Amino acid sequence: MSTNILKRYLPDNFSYTSILPTSTNNSAKSGIFSGLFSKTNKSVPSASAIVNGATRNNTVQSRNIGLRFLAYLLAIFIAIMVILLFVHFMITPIFILHPGDPGYIPVPGFDDGKLFWDKGLTKILPNKVLPISSAAYNYSLNLDVFIENPLQFSQHPRVFFSRGGMLKEKPSSETLLGMYERYNLVMALLPDTNDLIVSVQNSDNNMENVVISNIPVQEPFRVGVIIMEQAMEVYLNGHLAKTRKFSAPPKDITGDIEGPLGINTNIVKVRNLKIWNRILRTSEIRYAKPELASRKDFDATDMPGSSTGCPSLSNIGSDISNMGTSLGTNLSNMASNIENRLEKLSL
Repeated sequence: MSTNILKRYLPDNFSYTSILPTSTNNSAKSGIFSGLFSKTNKSVPSASAIVNGATRNNTVQSRNIGLRFLAYLLAIFIAIMVILLFVHFMITPIFILHPGDPGYIPVPGFDDGKLFWDKGLTKILPNKVLPISSAAYNYSLNLDVFIENPLQFSQHPRVFFSRGGMLKEKPSSETLLGMYERYNLVMALLPDTNDLIVSVQNSDNNMENVVISNIPVQEPFRVGVIIMEQAMEVYLNGHLAKTRKFSAPPKDITGDIEGPLGINTNIVKVRNLKIWNRILRTSEIRYAKPELASRKDFDATDMPGSSTGCPSLSNIGSDISNMGTSLGTNLSNMASNIENRLEKLSL
């Protein structure tokens, strides 16, 4: 083929020598392709490059398919959640937002109670750290209690919890108002008994008391208290024990919270104080977390055989038994002496 014919189909500045026939057809073909690619500054792609490109395309396609699948799953999840929320708020509860709420699916993160003394350290709690720092009523609390030794008697209530209390230098009477200048809430054992008193000071400076007789001894239990504007509820282990309707609203008193102090630390141990800045429902009080502390959590010891100024019941029983034995022996000796004297008189 002459160069004149080729000239019709190739650019004017094309090198004709690069495509002239050589010894074989393969060489000619190679020259043609090399000339073409040299004109356009491109090289012939190798087989490995073609395979790598195809692999990259497959990887991108697989990634796109995965992202599309995740998008479908997210859309389905959102649709299901919308349906469940509609059912929860409009038809019947589905989610358990607070312990004790009706429902089927517990949802963490909605418990708005604040927990103190969970490690057993009953240090004074400053009012500023409390969720009820500005509230004298309309709040709720739970407290785990262990009565270790109620036989340490006193003339005054043995206080193991107080809020906003200001003690008098010298008690003026055997009541809580005789002990305190003011207080918002006090829990104590009455003198010489294992009866629990829960007291609020009202705006008329009078006591609003709830007394629960014979609370457990040497056994952990939970006291729940709900302070409202017109009434107070006291719970034992999640069950309503007593309700007190106030004659006047609670006095506007806030302040620090204190646990057992002084000798009272040998009588009562407390932990797991939890406070809510709202009025709880009965079910919330009953199923509130954490669980009731165990005897081991309190590091409890058995009730001592005797306490200062008060022998234990077992010692009293032993003394009575010894007295009976001694009395019986003395009576027997007296009878024997009388019998001997009678015999002598008869002689």
